[in-house]
Amino acid sequence: MSVPVVLAAPGLAGETDLVAALARPGAQVSVVRRCVDAIDLVGAAASGCAHAAVVGPHLPRLARDTIARLAAARVGVLGVVAAGDDDGERMLRDLDVSEVVVIAPGDIDQAISQLTRAVRDTEVSPSQTIDASDLRNEGTAAASTPDPGADRESGSLIAVWGAHGSPGATTVAIALSDELARMGQRSLLVDADTMGGSTAMALGVLDEASGLAVACRHADAGTLDAFTFAQAARSLGDDWRILTGITRAERWVELRPAALARLWQVCRDLPGIAIADVGSGLEPPESGWGGGGDRFAAAHTAIEHADGVIAVGSADPVGMDRLINGLEVLRQRTDAPPVVVVNRVRRSVLGRDAAAQIREALTRHAQITDPVLIDDDPAAFDVALKDGRTLAEVAARSKVRGQLRDLARRVADERVAGELMVVP
Repeated sequence: MSVPVVLAAPGLAGETDLVAALARPGAQVSVVRRCVDAIDLVGAAASGCAHAAVVGPHLPRLARDTIARLAAARVGVLGVVAAGDDDGERMLRDLDVSEVVVIAPGDIDQAISQLTRAVRDTEVSPSQTIDASDLRNEGTAAASTPDPGADRESGSLIAVWGAHGSPGATTVAIALSDELARMGQRSLLVDADTMGGSTAMALGVLDEASGLAVACRHADAGTLDAFTFAQAARSLGDDWRILTGITRAERWVELRPAALARLWQVCRDLPGIAIADVGSGLEPPESGWGGGGDRFAAAHTAIEHADGVIAVGSADPVGMDRLINGLEVLRQRTDAPPVVVVNRVRRSVLGRDAAAQIREALTRHAQITDPVLIDDDPAAFDVALKDGRTLAEVAARSKVRGQLRDLARRVADERVAGELMVVP
């Protein structure tokens, strides 16, 4: 019995001979459909007509997201290139196509033998598997799994999440990234708030194109590396860069989970510490492939790939309730114990012993015994926002600046990082 495959290799030298050979009587692999572009390929895979997809590097609209969608449909993926097409083979492997068959001119029988063997051995590998009912796993599945034994530099990713209601997560993320750079750490600030990024505006950065969207386009096309990443990011100083976010919420569709997974992988591979401001969205994906997708994929994938998570809430009754409820959901998304930061601590809302009340509430309702408390300094923050500068620049001696600098030291300290970060 022949194994059904879809062939998506337009422009491949020798494609016609390949199809003719697979149509011979007794062939162990049969082409049930030839696809002209990636959209056609995904549609064919979703129909359940094939065991595997044989993909060429010149397929129009081929992207990392295409491979993720094939995995969601439980269709294995094989690459096929003409002999000598090194760039094509490299592109397929960059898109996480692990098995690539090379077709040499005049040796179609050998190519058919290789292809047949590869198709019969093809399954959806664990690194590609995606639960279609839970799209938050898509980005994790599409990214290649790093080798735990590999000699990785000290790069790490810290996700800064904030409960609903503007608790100051962006302020904390900016301050952390700035303070790390001032300590001599290479620091990257990533605005991954898909409800409306604001880090660029807060820092007075004028950027016509979203650095995050540009980087995701490279990741989706399999071209995101240290060089293209550096082109997408903006420099804020010798050791400080920013990847600006999207400023309109409707642009979230540009940030696909599989591309985001690759982005976070690159962030972790680069030396230094990346701080991702992920906003408040922890809601599950709205539906499957045919529906709304994952509006908060940036938050989901960042938290799942992060070495550590900082959860920010505001020091008032509403803010504390939202923080405690949000921590329950956050724990379902990551095994890393969050570092809880309570922002804008002030007596005018919680009374004389505000710190004790906060600690008691978090211990009782969220099992958090060591929150980081940040006082309120509206005057300093107002000046920083008005001038597009950091707190360290406008209020270097402020108590709040000192508290945020201590938090940055905790992130940077290798001994404390062992407790803060859980590296897969």
